Amino acid sequence: MAIRTRSTRPGRAVAVLAAAVALAGCAGLFTWWNTDALGPDRFCAGALTSSEAGSVLSGPGRIVQQSLQDWSDPYYAFSCKVQRTNKFLSDEQPGLEAELSFDGADFAWAGSALWKDASAFSYFVGGATGAASETQAWVLLPVGCPGAARPNSKESEVPVLKVNLAQGRTTPEALARVAMSGARHVADGLGCKDTGALKDPARLQGPAGAPKPTDPANACGIPGFRLPEAALVQGKAEQGTERVTGKESRTRVCSLNLEGPTAPRIDFAVSDDPVVTQGVRQDKAATRERSRTVTTCKDGDLYLGMSRNDAYKDLLLDEGMDKASQAHTTLFEAFANAVTAERGCGTPKS
Repeated sequence: MAIRTRSTRPGRAVAVLAAAVALAGCAGLFTWWNTDALGPDRFCAGALTSSEAGSVLSGPGRIVQQSLQDWSDPYYAFSCKVQRTNKFLSDEQPGLEAELSFDGADFAWAGSALWKDASAFSYFVGGATGAASETQAWVLLPVGCPGAARPNSKESEVPVLKVNLAQGRTTPEALARVAMSGARHVADGLGCKDTGALKDPARLQGPAGAPKPTDPANACGIPGFRLPEAALVQGKAEQGTERVTGKESRTRVCSLNLEGPTAPRIDFAVSDDPVVTQGVRQDKAATRERSRTVTTCKDGDLYLGMSRNDAYKDLLLDEGMDKASQAHTTLFEAFANAVTAERGCGTPKS
């Protein structure tokens, strides 16, 4: 006759304890993989806090630093990417790229492929010099930071803190806060003395309404600004629509979207922000291509800049070198003369 044995209470207790330990381990792994618990406090050479990164990287997952190029000895600069990772989701998760680079003070309006929609940004009102959108933000650091002087650098280059959000969107205000915090950290690394130039903006000034048809006699809302005939090409680049940023920021940007099959566009920028004007004045060749200048007005210096997208440049070149050169020169002159007349400035220098 077979003898049956019954589980003892100690045996059950061990089984329950083992199950509890396994469950706790799974919960711990889930917490580790899916949250930022016990994670690092800062990323990107200290420029980003985990809480700031988390505020713009929505969704589940753990924030990790995917890459870092850090040139901190003896010159401070970095490029970094942080991203949410999730063991349970296969889709690409949001990522945030942060970079301290050295560019012209007007890089955001100079036709850069990455920063190509300047009139869609919201510009800082009060405080620091910068702008933000739902996916990008930048802040110019004050002119004259000791650590910004480095071998082989150009006089025209100024330090800029940039952030770029991939695989997701947030509010311009949220991305501006991330960029501002990073800029202040970077300013310490560069030995900037004028910390008052990096105060939080009072608010952001976005585009002044939806794009609207361009007034041929007052393009970009500038009295007397007319597009010269040389700048137009029948059937390929004709009067179209414009989008202008609001008036409260010290920097205003206007995009003229011309009518044509290749979507030609011209961007104009006006700024009396000292960080911009002083930065551009450092460039001794600022007006060589007749598309940017700083002129003296009754209320101080004024920056004027123009850039054109590749579609517009190409169609003008198709019309011939003389046409392209004439269009470029007369277009900038018409813009600069109208702005300086409106603001009581001297004649722009070429």
